[in-house]
Amino acid sequence: MLNLVTKRQPRAYLLPLMLVVTSAVYGNAAYALDSPINMPLDLISAWHAAQSKDPTFSAARAGAEAGKQKNAQARALNMPQVTAAVGTGVVNAYNKISNAQFSAPSFGAADGASFKTQTDQGVNLRWNISAQQPLYNVERSSTAQQLNKQAQLADVRLSSEEQQLILRVSKAYFDVLLAEDTLASVDKQRAAVAQALAVAKARFAEGDVAIIDTHEAQAREDALVSQALEADSNYQLAKAALLDLTGADTPLARLAEQANLQQLNAGELNDWITQAQSNSPYLHMQQIQQGIAHDEIDKYKAVNAPVLNLVAQAAGEELSSFAGGANSALSNQAFSVGVQLTIPLFTGGMRNAKYEEAVALEGQAKDETEAMRLKASQQARATWLGITIGKSKVKAIEQALHSSKVKLDATELGREVGDRTTLDVLNAEQEYHSTRTELFRARYQTLLSYLSLAATAGALDEKRLMEVNAVLVTR
Repeated sequence: MLNLVTKRQPRAYLLPLMLVVTSAVYGNAAYALDSPINMPLDLISAWHAAQSKDPTFSAARAGAEAGKQKNAQARALNMPQVTAAVGTGVVNAYNKISNAQFSAPSFGAADGASFKTQTDQGVNLRWNISAQQPLYNVERSSTAQQLNKQAQLADVRLSSEEQQLILRVSKAYFDVLLAEDTLASVDKQRAAVAQALAVAKARFAEGDVAIIDTHEAQAREDALVSQALEADSNYQLAKAALLDLTGADTPLARLAEQANLQQLNAGELNDWITQAQSNSPYLHMQQIQQGIAHDEIDKYKAVNAPVLNLVAQAAGEELSSFAGGANSALSNQAFSVGVQLTIPLFTGGMRNAKYEEAVALEGQAKDETEAMRLKASQQARATWLGITIGKSKVKAIEQALHSSKVKLDATELGREVGDRTTLDVLNAEQEYHSTRTELFRARYQTLLSYLSLAATAGALDEKRLMEVNAVLVTR
């Protein structure tokens, strides 16, 4: 790229040309390197920052905390239920009993007796304390099992969101790096075009070349202006997305020019498929949903299932009058302990309808579970191929980059001896930088596939992220 001038004696235009190149190169370096005071942000630190910053993950943690209470609710369904009630009010009461049979010691027996009680402006106090302990209740038992599964579901969902956050942070991180690479590529092409344009103008002024070289260089520079604007826009958007996730706005650790991804071991495809079919977080969640649907069937399987409770009760009533005189007073207390059997005889078809609904929903859940199992296998296969093919693609592009660099050097040499035009050099320059950008894109995609494969099998954690982070270097 720096050998666009033939090996003649130094001319007057070389000094300003060197100033243009130096300014472009150092300007690009200044753009790529942020303040040295800021520590580089790597994948691990970005992941840790996102754990406390990302609202989606915070919501999942709150859901897991709420899910823990489902276990407590399940335990509560099998515990005694104790209630207390008390009430009071002003009462005017009149009671009359006629033709009653009366007997008492020393008084003998009497038929046709009448009794009358009356209370005016009385105060009535009633109280009741009851306790029920479930002994046999199919619906409660099924509900308790569902609540325990819902708590388990919340934990699995949190684990899944944690792995998805790693993927989102990694993608946002690599998007920024790729945007930086693309912008740097455009900047370097602009520097090369500026150099070629300066050379063409100087040589045209001396009569060495035709004006066409100047026009071609100027046209390429104008085209690169719009590309630079687009590249800068993409960089700003990618940087903002990572900032939203992590809250950190510092330089990023990035891949070395000669990064070696061949050390990433994808393992055997069948092993990953087996692991995905047993440990995929989404499949696990669907299996739990299927279990909840099955418990719903148990609720209504026995249409006339009885309910048996141990019941203890204490109640009392006190009636007295403020008016005094002939007003009656009443005091009544009762205590009881026993069992209570409840059998639903007719519910209007509600229980049977709910049972049929639950059977249909379990069938739906089974099909969805099988569909999720197939999807997990497909994702495992796709991400595994993304790694294996990705590594081969990276290796091929690395060779292509080497070839494009050789081509660029040869074209520059040909330009010096007059066998190639300025446009040929600029095309070779563009091909070289496009290949270099594509190389980094392939590397980032391979690293993401490596993380995605682990997530598909439910094995993506900080240890796996550290393997990828180890490939990065600080600037």
